[in-house]
Order: sequence, then C-alpha cells, then structure tokens
Amino acid sequence: MDESWLDLLLRDAAPDELQRHGDALARTRGPEAADRETAQALRLAMELRQQAQRAAELAALNEIAIRLATFQAPDDMLPEIVGQARRLLDVDLAYLGLIEDGHLRLKVTSGAFTPGLAGVVIPLSVGLTGEVIEHAAPRWTADYRRERRFRHDESADTAARAENMRGLLGVPLHLRGRVLGALFAGKRQERDFTEHEATLLSALAAHAASAIEKATAMGTLNAANDQLARRTEELEQTLRWDQRLTRVVLGGGGVEELLTEIGSMTSGEVRFVPEPEPPAHSATTGQPVVAGERRFGALVLDGEPAPDDRLLLERAAPALALALVAEQAVAEASRHTRAAHLVDLLTTASDRPRALRRAGLDAQAPYAVLVVAPASARAHVERASSLAGAVVAEHGGQLLVVAPADPDTVRREWPRGAGAPTAGVAGPARGQEELRRCFHEARQTLSALKTLGRTGEAATAGQLGLYRILLGHTGRRDLDQAFDDVLGPVRAEQQRGAVPLLETLRAFLDHGRRPRPAATALAIHVNTLYQRLATVDRLLGEGWRTPERALELQMLLHLKTASDALDATEG
Repeated sequence: MDESWLDLLLRDAAPDELQRHGDALARTRGPEAADRETAQALRLAMELRQQAQRAAELAALNEIAIRLATFQAPDDMLPEIVGQARRLLDVDLAYLGLIEDGHLRLKVTSGAFTPGLAGVVIPLSVGLTGEVIEHAAPRWTADYRRERRFRHDESADTAARAENMRGLLGVPLHLRGRVLGALFAGKRQERDFTEHEATLLSALAAHAASAIEKATAMGTLNAANDQLARRTEELEQTLRWDQRLTRVVLGGGGVEELLTEIGSMTSGEVRFVPEPEPPAHSATTGQPVVAGERRFGALVLDGEPAPDDRLLLERAAPALALALVAEQAVAEASRHTRAAHLVDLLTTASDRPRALRRAGLDAQAPYAVLVVAPASARAHVERASSLAGAVVAEHGGQLLVVAPADPDTVRREWPRGAGAPTAGVAGPARGQEELRRCFHEARQTLSALKTLGRTGEAATAGQLGLYRILLGHTGRRDLDQAFDDVLGPVRAEQQRGAVPLLETLRAFLDHGRRPRPAATALAIHVNTLYQRLATVDRLLGEGWRTPERALELQMLLHLKTASDALDATEG
C-alpha cells in the first residue's frame, strides 16, 4: 500500500476510492477490521466535506458582506443580493421584495423567465410571503403550486405559473425587531429545502438587511447633504444678490435703478407690471410685488428663466416693493405740499413770487380752473384724461383743480351718468391774478349749477345764459331792484294777507297760463286760483297776461328764486 487512510482523507479522495482501499485491506487484515476502518473513513470524509462546504459558505458570506458594504444605494445593491442567493443555494430563481404601504413589492429577480415578476405586489396576509412576514422566520414548501398550508394570492400564483415555480424558500429581511422585506430562492421542480439551506439564506438576508438599512441611511444622509449644499449655495447667492440690491438703494437708486440692476443678474429682460395690468404674453416668469396687504403688481422676466432666476425674482420683489413704497410716499408728500400751496394761491390775495412754482404750476402756461363737488369725486378727476397733469386740492368740502387743459375740452369730456360730480369751469388763466379770478368764477358757477338743479355736469359761466347775472353781487342787486319795481306790490300784499300770491303767479306762468293744471300743482281748488289771480290783476293790471309781459315776469321769478338760494348758501 502506497497511501494510508490519512493520506486519502487529506487529499479528499472519492468514496469509491476509499471503498477500494478498504477492499484491499480486507485481504491482509481480514474483512471485519477492513469494513470497520472503511466505514469510519467514509464517515470522516463526509464530515470533512461538510465542514469544507460550510467553510466555503462562510467565506462566501463574508465576501458577500464585504461586497454589499461597498454599495452606496439600495437600488444598486439589490441585484447583487439576489444573484448571490441564487449561486449560494444553487437554485433556478431568486427574488427580493420590500414592504411598502402594507404590501410586499418585488423589486429585483435573478433567473426569471419574464420581466413581469419584478413589480408584482403581494398582500402581507397571504401566501408564503404572509407566513415569512408574520412569523419573521424562514418558511418553505416543496411544491408551491400544490401547497395548501397557506391562502394563495392570485397575483402571486399567476407569477408562479409564469415562472413554473415549484420548490420555494423564503426568509425575512429582519433587522432589530423590524422586518424590511423578504428574500426568496426557488426551484422549477419539487424540492424540500433543509434547515441548513434556510439558515444559509437567512444569514445572507441578515447581511442584506443590514446593508440595505445602511445604504438607505447613507442615501438619506447624502440627499440631506446635497440639499444642505444646495441651500448653502442658494443662501450665498442670495446674500450676493442682497448686497448688490442694497448698494443700489443706499446709493439713492429708485425703482428704475433697481430694475436695471435686477436685469443685469438675470438671463432675460426684467420689467415691473403694475396692478392690475396683465403681462404682455404668457412666456413670462412673474413674482408678486407686495408690501404688507398692498399689492403693487408683479416683477416679470420675459423668456425662459435660468435655474436661479425664480429665486432672484423672489429676493428682488421685497426690495422693489420698498422702493415703490418710498417713491409713492415721496409723491404723496409732494402732492400734499402742492395742494396746500394751491389752496393758498387761489384763496389769498397776497402775491408771492414763488407761489406758482411751489404749487407745481408754470407762470406762462394756460390752465383750466375747476371747482368740483363733492370732494369725494377725486377718483373721477384723476381718471379724466382731459385733466392729466392737474394739481388737485381739497378745500371747504370741494375739490380745487388746476389743469393744463382747454376749459371747453374739459367741459365736453366731463363724465356723465349716475354719481357724476358737478363742476364749475373757468379759464384759460395765466399767472396768479388770473388763476384767482377764475377760481372765484368757477366757484360761483358751481353754486349756480347746484342751485338750478343742474348737478352731474360741468359748465362755464358763459353757459349759464340769463342766469349768469347771478354770479356777481352787482347783478343780484340789479335783480333785487327790478323785482321790487315790478313785483313789489304783489310781495307786499302777500305779506299782509298771508296768501302765497308769488307762488300762485309762478305756477300759473309755468303751466302756460292754464288755470286747472296750475290749481292741481298748487293743490287748491280752481275757484281759489281765480280769486288769487284776481288780486294779482288788481295789483299789476290786466296787461300782465300778455305773452311778452308774462315771459318777463316768469324769468324774473326764476332768477329771484335762484338768487335767494345763492344768498342763503353764501351766507
């Protein structure tokens, strides 16, 4: 004999070679001793092979663990896991699923016939999956399709038929009391898996669960770091933008200067669109410009925005809003100052060399002067195109308006309709003296219009016709004298007898000298009217009823009524 039992075992001789060695020993040592030594050698050889296999499996697991540790993302790691499971257990098919939203979603496969297996969703309460997840322990079946120990799921069974799946082993991806999913190894013929195979696949699943969690955590950390880096870059960029915008503001720049600076930092043309004007076209990027509850409009970038342009508009909008607030505050203060100087210019007699300039007026330019009621009509005035560039002030419950416009154009374009204001118009006027004169004329015209019931219109003194006599105190004194000369006796008789003779006379004339309509308007009997007219006949004589004489009396009565109303207003 060249070799001993030890030599054969050390070189991992095959069982039949060990058996031949035992047969040879039987001729020299006897059959009984040879059979005993052969049986011991065969048993020892099997144990050595099992230990070698386990050592190889442990080495493979260690290598797998090292490889899994190199992956940074679960999506890259999962194919490696199922591929190693298939090789380690020498099976036809391996696949892995993770728990998502109360189901097991199959993520990756190795050895599958069809691509449809990946993506199958299996309820956690059914099938071999349910057994593995519920007990957090390995479960297997020699023939999945004929197994009756668990409730089958149609989607899982359809996938099993497509893959001709029979023997199936599943183990949980278990980590610190939590099941992440399950790893499966399958054969396309009946096969009863051993405890050792279940332990081996479980060990791989344990490495996989740990690696998946670490990769997921690393992915989350990397995402958080990436987001932090992006936010840091955005913050640094924002600070650079803020510094540039701040320099513009500190340098005295206003809205236009800010828009120019913003435009130099963007990829397109930047403009400010006031509220409520819409953008010119849809290919724009806009950012609301708001201060408190006040919305001024939008900061608009035309064209396709660059990645940072939206953030830039967002940062620039508050600075632009503050600039708009400042400009409007300055404009409002200037408007109030001009208004105060305008009131002083029109209502006082003193001449000040710089009064016109302080009121925002040109000493050489012609102006239309308006007095408008009520004072709440400012919005109507500011919207009127004919009054563009006007200086407006509120005084005594009315608006004083001085506009670089033609008075006739202002009158023709005056707003009409319900709620329209009433305006006395005068001009054109140049210089302080003419402006003050036109102001008094416009105010008197407004009073006459209101007295005559002609509200909601604009008129000049020349458009009052005969009623223009009411605008001057001299004209009103002449009117009072004429009234006393012609109708004084009627007024005296009225005061003595307490009978409204003047009202009766006006109603009779206003109704075309027809008794019955006049009596109806006065709410008296027609005989009472005749009695009063008889008294008028006695005082004025029969000739007052002629057309010429009646028209003169009618106009005198209307003018006197309007004059008394103006006197009462001015008093």
